[in-house]
Amino acid sequence: MTVKFSDAAAPGPTAPPRASGDAIPDSLLVAELERIAASDAFKRSPLQLKLLRHLVREAERGGGRHLTETALAIDVLGADPRRFDAARDTSVRVTMRRLRQRLARYYADEGAWSTIEIELPVGHYQPRFRMRRERAAAKPPSIAVLPLRNFTSEPVREAWCDGVSEEITDALIQVPGLRVATRTSAFRFRHENDLRAIGKSLGVATLIDGSVQGGQHGLRAVVQWIRTSDGNHVWSSTLDADPGEADPAFALRVAQSVVAGLQRHLLDHGSPTQQSAIARSARRSTSDIADERYHSARYLMRAQTADGYARAIEPLRAAIAADPEFALARSALAHALVNLVGLTLAPPATLLADARSELARALEIDPRLGEAHALDGFIAHAFDHDWPRAEHAFLRGIRFAPSLCYAHSAYAWALMMNGRFEDADSEYRYARSLEPLDLKMRAHHALVALYAGDDDRALAELSSLAAIEPGNVIVAALLATTHLWRGSLDDARAAFEKLARDHPAITIGEVGLAQIDALEGRTKEARRRLSALKGDERRYLPPYQAAMIHARLDEHADAIDWLERSSHALDMNFVCAPVDRTFTGLHDDPNFVAMLERNGLRAVWKARGRRPRDPGAQGIHTN
Repeated sequence: MTVKFSDAAAPGPTAPPRASGDAIPDSLLVAELERIAASDAFKRSPLQLKLLRHLVREAERGGGRHLTETALAIDVLGADPRRFDAARDTSVRVTMRRLRQRLARYYADEGAWSTIEIELPVGHYQPRFRMRRERAAAKPPSIAVLPLRNFTSEPVREAWCDGVSEEITDALIQVPGLRVATRTSAFRFRHENDLRAIGKSLGVATLIDGSVQGGQHGLRAVVQWIRTSDGNHVWSSTLDADPGEADPAFALRVAQSVVAGLQRHLLDHGSPTQQSAIARSARRSTSDIADERYHSARYLMRAQTADGYARAIEPLRAAIAADPEFALARSALAHALVNLVGLTLAPPATLLADARSELARALEIDPRLGEAHALDGFIAHAFDHDWPRAEHAFLRGIRFAPSLCYAHSAYAWALMMNGRFEDADSEYRYARSLEPLDLKMRAHHALVALYAGDDDRALAELSSLAAIEPGNVIVAALLATTHLWRGSLDDARAAFEKLARDHPAITIGEVGLAQIDALEGRTKEARRRLSALKGDERRYLPPYQAAMIHARLDEHADAIDWLERSSHALDMNFVCAPVDRTFTGLHDDPNFVAMLERNGLRAVWKARGRRPRDPGAQGIHTN
């Protein structure tokens, strides 16, 4: 169900204003109400919050027909229906005026980057909901945290310095209205000294730079805010560890000092954050062992490889053993396990079960952990195929960590697979502003254009990426698919043949060639390739890819059967099926629609109201 109001307005003081034509998903509205309820603007205003919830609920139920002043006085303010006189009692009007003021304050500060906005036009009691499309075009204050340099005589302090930098980053990503470059991008400039060039590369107006050295009681941290336009220092702070202060406690204190500095010295680029409250820093462990093991694991996970995620599991389990209440470590372990599922052919179901258990415990310990909510959203969408719950979780992740790149990129990927291409494009653009150097994310962003039918844009972007990193298998596969999609079969064949030569251990090249054979009428050769792939014991053929070849051969029943197997095999590509143009020929087959619905997916092409030009997009994703 979605909330959408008619443009027709009835006369009278309580008639609804002309509402936005956007259909607002229920999950989006629920998440926005949760954000408002948890905001500083509404924490101490239970009556106004109660009124807002009532207005939204009535608007959903019946278009606001019962939103009269008398009804509000009785239902919300508890007035006596026998004695209330709207001509004399102004309590509803006063409460509404204060509610409008608080909403305005909320959207100017903590709600600056909300996806939707709830409006209460003067003279009306019916709320109006609108998508905030301008959010993607606006330019928030921006910052990157460079890795602190180790000026102590102890090489082992290198990892601790990185941990302090991560602590600062994790604190800042929770500040509303602030764009924070990811640690992955910022840490690439560990050995660079041209701060203005760094700022330009990362697209940020301000940098945090600093060092850790020996102090009176062991350690001293010197941190500076630097304006990238001219390299001038805006603010600096020097902190010494207290006698006997544990390293994790000192790291936390440094991070809190930096965020407090933001409050006192607002960035000179973009709109001020309206002195929003200092965000709670990420919850680190008070155990030195747990903290050290956690940072070691995060270092391994930065490689984004199956080996790196597998090697991170042991230190993360050690961190949890040392501190069972360490929510960040549990969330990181869940993330490593989920990524192993995505990168492992025919993964064991125990990986996902363990991830769910760790994630549930992390959220139980810390219900405001943004990265855990974002991961919960990914699991709900990619594996449970529960889109309403997934979107709700993604939005909670963004609410608690507005600059968490993973929350935006994972949400963008899920939006894309639900056919909401404009929203996906917006989220990817914002995610890329946080992680401007991530080529994988650029490839996924190009996939939005490919699924949406903008083949020229997809071709230009993927060709650019292929020139930068010719050996990137995802880019190569998507570029080959783009040629296939556009009907350039000779270019597609050459690209898939190269994939088969360069990456013989994976099946994508042969799968693409089988599709081309089928499209060119060489059905015998296509079936030969498919039979060889199914019988090859050295390589694993993902069921989704088998379904693609069957679809090209117009073998609908077999394609549907292999897609069903894909769902059961925990293949994350299964959620691509509703938007993958390979299966356009199955759209009118009721068995295809029934299979999607049986597995929690929807026929999103019906909602879009148009068919893609040419069937053929590969479903490729790495989380």
